[in-house]
Amino acid sequence: MSKHSKKRKNFNKIIAIILIVIVASVILAISTEITSKETISQNIQNVASQEIQNVSENIILEENNELENTISNETAQNNVVSNEVEEEPKDNTSENREFGNNVAFIGDSRTQAFLMYAGLKDVQDYTNIGLMVDTALTKKFITNDNGEKITILEDLATKNIDTIYIMLGINELGWIYNDIFIKDYENLIDKILEVRPNCEIIVQSIIPVTKTKSEGDSIYNNDKITEYNNLIKDMAKRKGIKYIDLCPVLADKSGNLPEEASTDGIHLNKKYCQKWFKCLKSN
Repeated sequence: MSKHSKKRKNFNKIIAIILIVIVASVILAISTEITSKETISQNIQNVASQEIQNVSENIILEENNELENTISNETAQNNVVSNEVEEEPKDNTSENREFGNNVAFIGDSRTQAFLMYAGLKDVQDYTNIGLMVDTALTKKFITNDNGEKITILEDLATKNIDTIYIMLGINELGWIYNDIFIKDYENLIDKILEVRPNCEIIVQSIIPVTKTKSEGDSIYNNDKITEYNNLIKDMAKRKGIKYIDLCPVLADKSGNLPEEASTDGIHLNKKYCQKWFKCLKSN
């Protein structure tokens, strides 16, 4: 082999080696790039996954906090309502007035039932079936310590009475003249004050009857009761004594005693007697 041929063969080897190196470098570069891209992609996926996890955790945390705040607020509101319910009796001024043996009630059968259903056993009971503003001065139905029958005024003279509640008028609805009724009422009050000059007298409105009773009875009707109540109210104002209107508490929107309040349309049952009692305690 000639010297020229050897040089050419060596040159070809060098070229082949260079080509191999170039190809190998390209392959290595491509492989490295692919690996790098996979690594970057994996890193991106990891970061994205971490961000999603963080966002999810934040959302869950915020929802939990919001739920806790809601529960806390509802609990606080419930506590307020609960406290209001528990403290309601304290706000009721009815607890301020006491009904002991220094308190007297003058009235007819309606007040008799009231005293029984209200459980007022210690008060002075000056009630009698059919009692009226005139007979309240003359009728002897009170039994004294000696067993004798005496009038209300005679018994009042011996008792230390500070407050007297009066409800009369239902039995007088058949009277022809209203002025006689109110004149006798005023006379009763004057006579009581002569015996107990320092006592507080409280007159109550006449409780209406039921609509059925009012529309079916020519005497016991609410139009007449309204007339009498206006007279009683004016009398109380003139004499400077207290007047309690029971109608807002015991009557319906039409001014009638609810049918459920009475079996005979006149006398109140226990539930409505207790409403009556609550009204007196708060005034």
